[in-house]
Amino acid sequence: MTLTVMSQNVQYGAADTSRWDGLVDLIRTVQPQLLLLQEVDFLADPEQAATAEKSLGLRLAVAPSRNLPTAVAWDPERLELIDTETKYSTTDLHHGYCALQLRPLGLPAAWPVPLVAISTHLTPYSAEAAGQEAQLLCARVYRHGGIGLIGGDINHMPLGDPEPDWDLVPPYNRASRCLRRQHPDEPWRGNRIVGQVFRDADLTDVAAIQAALHGDPSLLEPTGKAGRVRVDQTHVTPALLPALDSYRRIDPGEHSDHYGIAFTLQLPRVDTALTRTYA
Repeated sequence: MTLTVMSQNVQYGAADTSRWDGLVDLIRTVQPQLLLLQEVDFLADPEQAATAEKSLGLRLAVAPSRNLPTAVAWDPERLELIDTETKYSTTDLHHGYCALQLRPLGLPAAWPVPLVAISTHLTPYSAEAAGQEAQLLCARVYRHGGIGLIGGDINHMPLGDPEPDWDLVPPYNRASRCLRRQHPDEPWRGNRIVGQVFRDADLTDVAAIQAALHGDPSLLEPTGKAGRVRVDQTHVTPALLPALDSYRRIDPGEHSDHYGIAFTLQLPRVDTALTRTYA
């Protein structure tokens, strides 16, 4: 009854080196039943996607993208695919999103609505533009009843995380991730508009709630190795929140410039009373 969810930005060009093989080994060590991937340019090739399925031991759906594709992989022995939705992936988002509707298998009673799992990669170039992308994704995650999660490379400051040392952050990241300064001597402050969008949609940041519950600020450590921000995040709907059980950051070593993240859900604790039909 436990579902392990993992998200990993594999870093562009992973298939051109041995990095993808190293990430596959890492993923198989974590053993997720639900896997969110970003920057999987090579998986747009159906043959490479089929090879990835075999190496991961999971089924795989890859979304179309104007830039770097996203994907969701799942264990067919634990989750049944109902549908895949990428309606706005190439028109309204910089990198896009991959949204799956899934039915958990083996539960004593069927849920009234599917589990919606979205892998996304928000634009890195503007917090304001990423906020608009997040607004669209909030609509998609609730669209089929309200049991859902949005995860991936969110690219911007979460609510509540401490400010990094912005002087150590590349200037282009400061320009896209910080609030505008009125004077050059004014300190940099992160623009948290994306986190505000998720909060206003009643979504909960998995790492933040686990850090608060366990009094463990280490769970808020950065996941972007260069940008010094916890850009890799997962946000869950109210129905999923009672099922949240754990969270951890995963070091991919030299195989990616992003840490992976993983958490577990105790599926019997999902609050199906909070589901409803949304227009």
